[in-house]
Amino acid sequence: MTEPLNIGIIVGSVRERRISLPIANWVKQQIDPRPEFDADLLDLLDWQLPMFAEPNPPATGKYTGEKQRAWAATIGPMDGFILVAPEYNHGMSAVLKNALDTVAAEWARKPVAFVAHGGFGGARSVEQLREVTAALAMAPLSGAVHLQGAHKLREGDRFKAGDDENRRLAKLFDELDWWGRALRAARNA
Repeated sequence: MTEPLNIGIIVGSVRERRISLPIANWVKQQIDPRPEFDADLLDLLDWQLPMFAEPNPPATGKYTGEKQRAWAATIGPMDGFILVAPEYNHGMSAVLKNALDTVAAEWARKPVAFVAHGGFGGARSVEQLREVTAALAMAPLSGAVHLQGAHKLREGDRFKAGDDENRRLAKLFDELDWWGRALRAARNA
């Protein structure tokens, strides 16, 4: 077995009573038994990234803010990402967009997968995220897990996925593994 891929599972909401956190915890529980991955949960509520207002564009790599530098140090070593993405008003959450905009090179040439919820299973959020992540030189995966009616599968602080959701997530992990290994090899070459 080769070295596991370092995967960041980013919780894309900071709202009170958000369902994104139980969904992200479900994703983490499902990925943890898989030896091909070493996953970390990155909760944007814990990060409290300020709305981007630093003097230098992130593309320069001249990070001046303490949280910006810490975020770059966390994102940089990752081999890929799973964005747990809510849909707010037909789009991605502002906090998730801000997290993506805060750094630049650390995202590049890495796969990104989407687990979305909200109207139409978060499809419009994912549509926007595909454009943004491609602009960051990431490799958005063709597959995504769209959770229709996710609120019905919430039991307190837990997300109670069924066999269908677990199967779709496992398929997403397989795609993330393939792309993560291919892109890590290319980055290391």
